[in-house]
Amino acid sequence: MSTATLFRWPLAVVLLSLCGLIACAHAKGAEDGDDDVEVAASAGGGAAAQREVVYTPANWPAALSGDLFTPSGKAPAGGRPAVIALHGGAWHKGDRTKLQGLGKRLASRGLVALTIDYRLVPDAIYPAQLQDVQQAVRWLRANAASIGVDPKRIAIWGSSAGAHLAVLEAGLSPGDQYFDPEARVQAVVGVGTPTDFRDGGGGNKSLAAFLGERWSKGSRVFIDASPIAHVSADDPPVFLIHGDADTTVPPEQATVYRDALTAAGVPNTLVLVPKAGHALGAAGKDALSSGMDFLTQRLHP
Repeated sequence: MSTATLFRWPLAVVLLSLCGLIACAHAKGAEDGDDDVEVAASAGGGAAAQREVVYTPANWPAALSGDLFTPSGKAPAGGRPAVIALHGGAWHKGDRTKLQGLGKRLASRGLVALTIDYRLVPDAIYPAQLQDVQQAVRWLRANAASIGVDPKRIAIWGSSAGAHLAVLEAGLSPGDQYFDPEARVQAVVGVGTPTDFRDGGGGNKSLAAFLGERWSKGSRVFIDASPIAHVSADDPPVFLIHGDADTTVPPEQATVYRDALTAAGVPNTLVLVPKAGHALGAAGKDALSSGMDFLTQRLHP
């Protein structure tokens, strides 16, 4: 089945434009999964220190901020594992404030969490967003000693468009155009993840705006931005969560990607949430908790 058949994003973009991002999430069942993460994570206990940081260097095209959530108590020798969290919003909306609950929940599990803003369309197009995420990984490693992070135990969590950036960044390997050896991570969680644009994404305007061109057969940028095109045996373990009734990013995007990971020998798990759409709702609470369990198990010694 082609991606032209799979993607139905133009409807999602129309709904978001009419309702506004937050209002639409509540009034229309949500076309973006971040609100689910916020609801599910807000129940987490345990104190966590929160402070704003600027994770980009002075010469970056834009100064970008993140919120750093640190578990209470003294960091163990060698530092704690860390997770970078990315919001959704079809690459043109959203910000890190939607992920405060997730940051607190991750910190309650002994993980340092960095929720970040990244550049948005139309001010910036691909690969700007990918490079922002890579810079966030670089910032964590460069500041690991001062913030109590183990630079060898870093993961990424993303929802929707943020999930696309997360799994793409995690899957880049030597030889890929935008591979950054200082931005490698040890695990990744994707919620409602777009993985394959090679057939154009159904003519989706938001995707075309993100990539800076309309799709044509063999388009290099549509291929290059597809996480499935970068699957290789050295990819870190992947945990995918997807609603089995998702009409914004259909579940075939997750199952085909899972199959490619399995064929390459990459450890992976796919949780399909029954009767859930792109916004998982209450049905996704256990799946999101399982994603956090995965990070805890993979990143703790």
